Amino acid sequence: MRSWTILAMLLLAVSCSATAVDSAKEVVATTAISLPVDSVTIYQDGLVFVKRTGSMDLTEGIHKFVVDIPENADTSSALFLVTNSSLERIVYERMPVYTMNVSSTARQSFLLSYVVRDGGHWAPNYYIHLLNDSMLLTANALINVDLMEDLKNVQIRLVAMPEREIPVMMRAPAPTAAKAEEALSAYDIAAGAPTGELETLFVFVLENRTDLVAGKSIGLPLFEDLAPAWRVYTWDAYYNPDGPAREEIRANNTADHPWPDGKAQVFRDGEYVTTLSMPYTPKGANASLSLGPSADLKLSKKLIDYNITENVVSFGNGTAKVTTENWTYQLEIKSNTDKEIDLEVKDTIPMEAKVIDVSPEPSEMTATLLKWNLKVAPREEMKIRYAYRVVTVETIDRQ
Repeated sequence: MRSWTILAMLLLAVSCSATAVDSAKEVVATTAISLPVDSVTIYQDGLVFVKRTGSMDLTEGIHKFVVDIPENADTSSALFLVTNSSLERIVYERMPVYTMNVSSTARQSFLLSYVVRDGGHWAPNYYIHLLNDSMLLTANALINVDLMEDLKNVQIRLVAMPEREIPVMMRAPAPTAAKAEEALSAYDIAAGAPTGELETLFVFVLENRTDLVAGKSIGLPLFEDLAPAWRVYTWDAYYNPDGPAREEIRANNTADHPWPDGKAQVFRDGEYVTTLSMPYTPKGANASLSLGPSADLKLSKKLIDYNITENVVSFGNGTAKVTTENWTYQLEIKSNTDKEIDLEVKDTIPMEAKVIDVSPEPSEMTATLLKWNLKVAPREEMKIRYAYRVVTVETIDRQ
């Protein structure tokens, strides 16, 4: 019985050895692949998505490809595709080895993509020219990419993010069927457009291909928009009882793209005004651009009356002290300019307060906030007066 077992084991070993030899014979060729960069997608926080493409004549059968992936690439994000082929296996080494089963003899297309963290960044640089009722917004993209190699004739995609967070990159699955041509097309769309998990992002695709020198910054035109704009003055009387008002430019983004956050230089009549921060502004939304304190208005907040009364009242088996306090404030506004001014005034009151008198009526009122939207005529003086009451009850223990 033991002799049959040993014979069976020997036959199995011979069979496995023959299979291994046959499998080795099935490999048509082993080829080292180094593909040129076709496009880079750059995020504002340092993430760079790289896509390399190329083509080669291949015969039908099993091929091994030793793929050249840069050292600074995240190999876990790498995806390698060949048209009319299916993936057999991947051996992860310094240069990964992909075994592919090519279904037909023809010229096949290759795609390699991967992510490089801290591989580059970009930011918009704005020039704002203030006009009467609009502003001309010109944006250039300042780009710096360091992928440890110079790039020639590449397409550049720039991703604008509402918040400076690196998105989670979904690793695309390797195709198992021979329809890699469809997979290449679908993957190209997924990698370049703000869809699915990336639907809150916007991708600017620059029109012209260009060269990128490793570690060098370049500036490229991004967009130019003419946007409706108006000037507004704001005064927070609670935090700044004696002013000053702050001058703001409000602009409506009527373009089909967002305005990414970045630095902006402001000009009026060809003269430099200031440098400010442009907030991320989605399409259709308003941007508030602070130009800083203004001397166009003289402002003051005054407490013009305060009184307090205390009463002891009985209830049930106890007594309580009821304290009533009344505050009356006056906000005084004086224009120092010969132009009409749009002024937003807000003031804060205690949570427990009850407004008992206000003039003029506020445009907005909450439990703790009073807000007025005012038109101030040239050299006009105006006053806002309001009063509120706070009642507190304190229980008095009987001895």
